[in-house]
Amino acid sequence: MFRRLVAPPLSGDPGIPGTEVDRNKAEQLFRLHPTELAALLELAWEFRDWETDPSGNPVHPLGHPKRRSDIPPLPEYLLNTLFASAPTNEFGNFVNTNRNQFRPGPAAAANRPIGGKVFWDHLIYAYLIENTRIYEIFQRVLYEYRHGERLGVPLASSQHWLRNTEELFYRDPPPFSILSVVSYVRPDLRASRRNVYYRMFGMDLNHGVDDKPIYPYEKAETANREFQKTFEEFLREVWIAISNANNSSGTSPRDDAAIANLARRLYDMLRTRRQNGNLSREEFFFVSIMSWFHLSVQFDSPIVVSLRAEGSSEEERLKKIAERVKLPLHAKSYYFFGLADRMSWLLTQIELGTYNDPLAVPALYTPGLPAEGVMRLIITYWSEATERNMKERPRSVLVER
Repeated sequence: MFRRLVAPPLSGDPGIPGTEVDRNKAEQLFRLHPTELAALLELAWEFRDWETDPSGNPVHPLGHPKRRSDIPPLPEYLLNTLFASAPTNEFGNFVNTNRNQFRPGPAAAANRPIGGKVFWDHLIYAYLIENTRIYEIFQRVLYEYRHGERLGVPLASSQHWLRNTEELFYRDPPPFSILSVVSYVRPDLRASRRNVYYRMFGMDLNHGVDDKPIYPYEKAETANREFQKTFEEFLREVWIAISNANNSSGTSPRDDAAIANLARRLYDMLRTRRQNGNLSREEFFFVSIMSWFHLSVQFDSPIVVSLRAEGSSEEERLKKIAERVKLPLHAKSYYFFGLADRMSWLLTQIELGTYNDPLAVPALYTPGLPAEGVMRLIITYWSEATERNMKERPRSVLVER
């Protein structure tokens, strides 16, 4: 969520946030008060992207990407109180100058500076970013700064970041907020994230905490355990189509019907887990958490400079920070960062049903189209991240009888 305020979509790219960050906007975001950041998330939740017919009734079923949930945000009078004085302070300056980062749509209330509709990233974005170990690495950063000066004294501009990070992401969320997904029933935020990742994708994170490789959490009996296998079949079929896109004679191994069938199977899995708006609040908050940390290493931010971890990429900066706090960065982090935005876009398109029709499938492999370039990178990065080559068919095993 936070990156969408300061990293607009790339021109010509299908909804993928750009890699260029407006540093001034990002630093202004980091300086806001924790309640103001929470208010921004409440407002983003209120203006989540969904459509109505002329009678005002929702067009899409609950769980659709354009109608993730009907759970209400903070009541109007509380939101109005937060935003009524916004134009006269730093918070107001930020939301006024960033209002266009939200997608165009119906205007907000007159006394609220942000209007429009908001699409947040898919849960896969949070899963991939968290696999870098970014959450655990920054927990150690906070621990060191709060307990001593082994890392030095943080810059004055980093004090805001440290306060906001600790207040919003390493303690229980404020009660009655849309972010409040911690309770006596589910007291462990780490375990809750892992539970939701497993339910949606049938996959665990690749690390535990500190030197423990496994982190205990409640594994749901009902989960999309076939997601990874089906998704990799989808990638292999798309790669065959990309490799043969220019074939003009002979029999082509491209199979649009097979790709559409696999897209439909993924669609059914993901949308089944989202029935009636299920898991939407969790996705919204978990994506917001990882977006904050991703933004923090996407440029030489104040906290990066305080840690003397300047670099040319988010992976390089996070690697230097990890070395300073003596917690290794995951070796495949470059690919996790590279996949996160692209996979978010792709799975959202799959949940929209975009490729359920074989007639729509050629957009994924036709040279020169934006989706084809995205698919090439996803196939390459997924192969590197998993060490399973999506550009070749699995070898069949012969069993002697």
